[in-house]
Amino acid sequence: MDNFGMPIQRNNNVSFAFYAGVSTLCAISTVAYALHTRQQFYPTVVFLVTSKFSIVVLGNFALVLTLLLGRIVKYLFLGALRDVEVEILYDNARYAITETCLALTIFREELSIRVFALFTALLFSKVFHWLSHSRMEFVEQADQVSLRTHARLWGLMIMLLITDSFALASCVYLVVTKGPSVLILFGFEYAILSVSVLTTLIRYGLHLIDTQMEGSWQAKGSYLFFLEFMGEVLRFMFYLIFFTIIFTYYGMPLHIIRELWVSYQNLRRRLTTYQTYRKLMANMNALFPDATEEELEACEHECIICRDVMNEGKKLPCGHIFHFQCLR
Repeated sequence: MDNFGMPIQRNNNVSFAFYAGVSTLCAISTVAYALHTRQQFYPTVVFLVTSKFSIVVLGNFALVLTLLLGRIVKYLFLGALRDVEVEILYDNARYAITETCLALTIFREELSIRVFALFTALLFSKVFHWLSHSRMEFVEQADQVSLRTHARLWGLMIMLLITDSFALASCVYLVVTKGPSVLILFGFEYAILSVSVLTTLIRYGLHLIDTQMEGSWQAKGSYLFFLEFMGEVLRFMFYLIFFTIIFTYYGMPLHIIRELWVSYQNLRRRLTTYQTYRKLMANMNALFPDATEEELEACEHECIICRDVMNEGKKLPCGHIFHFQCLR
């Protein structure tokens, strides 16, 4: 099924329609007033971009267009949102807005309407990254998912990866050619988003491969572990590069220290887990003896991890028996 949750309440749609209608009417009235009082095109444009009232009205209208575009993209690729997805949006949005605003204080001398537009576009992109990741996790747990749902989710993540790559390349090009600016921040954000959507896309691909295989795919866990490890490595590298650039040109970025430390701790935890895994694999045969035929018959030849037939298995000290690959 394509509908994974309750549809958006009708009163929310009516409220948005009313807000969009009023905003559009105000924008049209403002432009009409400028044309009527200034008569010519150039004076009209100058008035619209210098008048504080017209800037607020047109900025609000641009926000309406952005929200409308977001609703269209959501309808095309996701359909109705589940309650948990809406909650994720609110929680992540509060944190993302606060963190980005703190980061923008470094570039306070460069704040402008263009920066506000870039900030809105970044938040717009982050929203669909959060939704695609949440929907992918839901699809992984779902029993039956239609081919249309797979195609829509796959298409959304491909589109996000393309837009992230384009935005990152544009920011890098402008920073290299014109010098350090606020685009360093947006380039870093899109780099992190690229890593996030790429790892989600690969994870989703592994899930699709697993669904097409008969029985359980024993090597999937190893691939997922390696994927998550490489994702943490790339995130830490980008955080370190960003910290170094900001420290070089703008001074000590205190708000980034926490994010850098969290990224380092995540990477360190992954490395510790991997080292423990390697040691355990090296001593697997010595630590866990092979189960006898009588012990396999006692557990009905079934591995309780993968629920598959078990003709051979390893016995743990607690008495449970699992596939060797499942224990890995």
